[in-house]
Amino acid sequence: MKKEAPAATARRLKKYITPRHRRLIVALLIGPLPRETADRVAGASNSPHHVGELRDKLHLNIRTERVEKIDRDGNKTRPGIYHLEDDSRELAELLIGPAWPELDDDDTGA
Repeated sequence: MKKEAPAATARRLKKYITPRHRRLIVALLIGPLPRETADRVAGASNSPHHVGELRDKLHLNIRTERVEKIDRDGNKTRPGIYHLEDDSRELAELLIGPAWPELDDDDTGA
């Protein structure tokens, strides 16, 4: 099967984008997105679900980097950091349109 051009894919999939998807895509275009920050950006405490939809429904290639950290109780944890891969940047930009919405500093964790 012939691979669809990003512009055609974006036209076909734009109708499925929710406001949460849009905010996550913008944040991913800016740079790596830790899971906790993704929750704040999405406006939901289940950002892995929404990132999964970006992968499955919108065909974005998003890598999850697992980093080892120690939580406040001294336990090892492996939170994820989401990365939009270069091969999905064009599609992501087309999906959100020409004007990126502004994100508040609180949304990006800055």
